[in-house]
Amino acid sequence: MKRLLPILTIVAVLLLLAVPAFAAEEHACDHSGTTIESLQHCVQHAYEMGYITNEGVALSLLTKTSAAQAALDHGQPQVAIKVLNAFIREVNALAGKSIDAEHAGHLAEHAQNVIKALGG
Repeated sequence: MKRLLPILTIVAVLLLLAVPAFAAEEHACDHSGTTIESLQHCVQHAYEMGYITNEGVALSLLTKTSAAQAALDHGQPQVAIKVLNAFIREVNALAGKSIDAEHAGHLAEHAQNVIKALGG
């Protein structure tokens, strides 16, 4: 029994560590979406997964997506496109710093797909 306890403890720790990984797979971010809402989801997912390491950066990006959505809701798609271009500039500037370089590429591409869908 004394030998079994450390093994059970290790197994329990490994299972606890694995649960978030399995949950993350369930909510994987789809970078092919062409809506501002899908882009917001990707930013949130990137932060939750640690691809965006700074909360302020995540909030800044989410603020930009919210502003773009508000512009679109008010019938101003060109304003939304300008805000999304600012989003892309911020992502590119922080790539490899506060945003994982590979994931920054995904976020920028996703935003570009949204801009194309808006007619930009």
